[in-house]
Amino acid sequence: MVSFSILITMSIMTYIQYNNEKQSLFQNTMSHNLSSAQKMAVTTEALFSSMRKTLHAVANISQLRTMDINNKEELQHIFDLVLQSSPYFNSVFWTDETGQIRTVSPYGSNMNNTRVTTKWALEALNGRKSYISDPYVSPTGRLIVFVSEPVFDELGGYRGMIGGTIYLEKDNILHSIFGSNAGNETESYSYIVDSAGKLLYHPDKNRLRETVPEEIVRQFRAGNSGELHLKNMQGDDYLAGYARVATNGWVIVMQTSKPSIMADVNDNLLHLIRGMLVPIAVMLLIAGFIAARIAAPFARLYKITKVFAAGQNVSLQEFKPHWNREADQLNRMMKAAAETQAKQTSFLQQEAITDPLTGLFNRREMERCLDLWDKRGDRYAVLLLDIDHFKTVNDTYGHQTGDEVLKTVASVITESSPAEAVCSRYGGEEFVILLREHNMDQVYVIAEQIRQTISAAPTPFAGKITVSIGISLSPEHGVSRAEVLQAADMALYRAKREGRNRTITAG
Repeated sequence: MVSFSILITMSIMTYIQYNNEKQSLFQNTMSHNLSSAQKMAVTTEALFSSMRKTLHAVANISQLRTMDINNKEELQHIFDLVLQSSPYFNSVFWTDETGQIRTVSPYGSNMNNTRVTTKWALEALNGRKSYISDPYVSPTGRLIVFVSEPVFDELGGYRGMIGGTIYLEKDNILHSIFGSNAGNETESYSYIVDSAGKLLYHPDKNRLRETVPEEIVRQFRAGNSGELHLKNMQGDDYLAGYARVATNGWVIVMQTSKPSIMADVNDNLLHLIRGMLVPIAVMLLIAGFIAARIAAPFARLYKITKVFAAGQNVSLQEFKPHWNREADQLNRMMKAAAETQAKQTSFLQQEAITDPLTGLFNRREMERCLDLWDKRGDRYAVLLLDIDHFKTVNDTYGHQTGDEVLKTVASVITESSPAEAVCSRYGGEEFVILLREHNMDQVYVIAEQIRQTISAAPTPFAGKITVSIGISLSPEHGVSRAEVLQAADMALYRAKREGRNRTITAG
């Protein structure tokens, strides 16, 4: 029984560690992939913004605005210079208001004095505004995307458009930006899918134009970003993070092969087992030699181990010193394992409900409280608080200062709210305070006290912090969590619209 207890204990601890490490690696991998995809989506947004700015600058060239185009060599030189100095486009061109291409670079494109005929080019020409096309096959057989800006003369007359094209199947700006994140197809890599589900960028250029399976595209359409388990078109399992590019609906995907992660987990398991073999063998030899005389204390430890293995909490008082040295050592080892598990459990439970930056409850815990109160039919108030001009603080003083502002506001909310209030960070610069059994007058006084205290609080920058607050009550403003939150959000919107730094009640 002693030997069996030792083996079972070690096996259970190894199994628990193995599964915890596997789940942790899976979650960390997906979180990392999501973060990478979101950063690449932001980069893509910035990329198209820079493209537009470049074309807008070309559209304001005096020769185009005044239609001074007699010197075509000079105009060609200008467009060649734009193409050479811009890293974005494979070609740039000017089309007049009739659709005739007046200038194109590179010059050898054989498109001068032809007319645009594709649906996307005509949409851009007739739209007379900034335009980004869907990916399509051009008359020359290339898979392209083009960006355009309208050209107006000094009197506001429409003079056509300036366009820049990206050849998706050749070296282009996407390959330059995302090539360093591409990884390799057997472990981890990124790719881009358009709104129709076709591959626009992939480490393997031969796979461009392939259609992604509809079930995967549906998952991408479910949100602007997220994490998911998926199989690629070859049937391999991957852990993926994805983010949508708002400008054109493209989806950036970063994925990692699940077998490559499992290989790391299995290697760690082998190292763990090898490290445990000698200690276990020694313990089994000692236990076999004196098993008859020390059966009683080991039997007691075996019972505790069964409770521990079942995932139940074990009181540390159960681990008492014993006269038998081996029994006492095992007792201490089990106590240390129980302490570690208890600390990890407490830490994970706290992490699951706490916002790491502000120390307030997170959105998950807030929604759990609202669900519980809705089920019980409790009356409660929702205070939705938003920091005014927070983006300006981040842009002017940096995100580190922005984080200090969030901490300052969170500290004031905690100190100024009643002890029974549920204070949480709702997302970004928004906070939610939940109060049970309070009427509107009481809630308004609390909200104003918080707002005024924040306004008077010292700040980490040259200025002061102000907030806008929206208040709603349940069931007066809604019979469900969603309705009450929406009512508070509408009240907050009114507070923003009426000048900020104020409290508005729903109704």
